[in-house]
Amino acid sequence: GFYHAGQVCVSVQRVYCEESVSSSFVESLANEAKKLKTGDQLDPETDVGPLISPKEVDRVHEWVSEAVSKGAKLVLGGEKISETLYQPTILLNPPDDVTISQNEIFGPVVCVYTYKNVNEAIQRANALDVSFQASVFTNDLEIAMETTQKLNGMAIMVNDHTAFRVDWMPFGGHKKSGMGVGGIGHTIEEMSIEKMVVFKSQYL
Repeated sequence: GFYHAGQVCVSVQRVYCEESVSSSFVESLANEAKKLKTGDQLDPETDVGPLISPKEVDRVHEWVSEAVSKGAKLVLGGEKISETLYQPTILLNPPDDVTISQNEIFGPVVCVYTYKNVNEAIQRANALDVSFQASVFTNDLEIAMETTQKLNGMAIMVNDHTAFRVDWMPFGGHKKSGMGVGGIGHTIEEMSIEKMVVFKSQYL
């Protein structure tokens, strides 16, 4: 969620966490995020660099502020560092109808949503009109198989984050998540027009 300052189309943006373990999970996530160094993208020690423009920093801050004002708990961050740098930010339980829950953040912000029943989490994850890649973390094979079947997405990762990509995989989204499918073979096929030629001959 924080590498390239979250400016990745498959960045981890929404995390659904079972309620009984959510406190320890959020605490661990925040402790790891606190270790990240935000700053000059040319510095090898930097973990989180700048956003592409000051306008984007302002937008991300507006979305975070709106979510907090409507009930999200600000766990970490939530402030501008400079006109192009934004703190790695973690929000807990933003309302489903705020901007940050409905749209792609494209900034260093991770939202954690708690749930009691996994089907509730799947329903909420599938509720948006966009659907790209998703993940499920579990040691239960039955839960893994069921969840991968129910989650919308072009690719579902099991026990790995959503920012996984290799050239041979189909890379694209369902519903309103863009046009076309990436991936070398898939792109060639999509950009090709098939033509069938039929010969009728007494010599064939």
